[in-house]
Amino acid sequence: MTAALRRVPRAAVTQARSYRILVPGVLVALALLTGLVLVVAGGILLGAVPVQAGRGGAALPAEGLSLVSLAVIGVFAYTVFHRYAQRGGEHLLLWGIGLVMFGIVGAAELVSTFGWSPTAFRLWYLCGAMYTAAWLGQGTVYLLSRRKRLAVGTLLMLLAASLAAAYLVFAEPLNAGAYDPRMPLGVQYRAILPSGAAVRKLTPVFNIYGTFTLIGGALYSSWLLWRKEIVPGRVIGNLLIAAGGLSLALASTLARLGSGGLLPVAELVAAGLMFAGFLLATGRPVSMAVVREATT
Repeated sequence: MTAALRRVPRAAVTQARSYRILVPGVLVALALLTGLVLVVAGGILLGAVPVQAGRGGAALPAEGLSLVSLAVIGVFAYTVFHRYAQRGGEHLLLWGIGLVMFGIVGAAELVSTFGWSPTAFRLWYLCGAMYTAAWLGQGTVYLLSRRKRLAVGTLLMLLAASLAAAYLVFAEPLNAGAYDPRMPLGVQYRAILPSGAAVRKLTPVFNIYGTFTLIGGALYSSWLLWRKEIVPGRVIGNLLIAAGGLSLALASTLARLGSGGLLPVAELVAAGLMFAGFLLATGRPVSMAVVREATT
């Protein structure tokens, strides 16, 4: 009996050491991939990275994936707005707004499987290619910023840019003849939206801002909590949020380079990871002191 009790803490100590070793490795890997996405997005913005015109590569069935993504995002958005109603906090409100935009993406994809809808396409492009990551990232800015003026200033700039983007998207003529209901929008949007459209030049700006604030903010929070050795659940939660945002950023980047077939899968993966991360990051905190007590 005594020997059995002595063996239990050793396993827990191994788990604690694994936590201390694995977290920095995951942080570095996610940071490097995020940097790669930012470099590619910057290259597209500057014209250094060529963007393929016309249709993309092979696609996966979008109907079922869009429906499941819409359900996950709907529950996620309800949870965030419910927390906001209970606790307040501008960051929760902005996250909720970003998730509503994310849900519009899934709804537009689902509607488009039944036939051509210019409104659905415009909303899909506007919310998916421009709004979602940027508004979710703005919520992170409000959460982490110590200067209220910085958060308010960036919000006003994002709002102005969002209004300008909405005007450009809805004013741009579309090539409806290129639409194929059998293919996801992520595969064929380049054939529908003219290559010289002004809004295409604005899209990388939103992507860079969203990637930097959403993923960068989650990684920074993870590193900060890990370094202070507090709330390991929140460390893992923020890593999941970063991984979810990164999966969507990578798929969006590939779509602009001509491989948009993975977008429906990436949206579902991103929604699931970020929702799980949100629940962990906002759950009841458990400090590393409690973990150490369990290992001694």
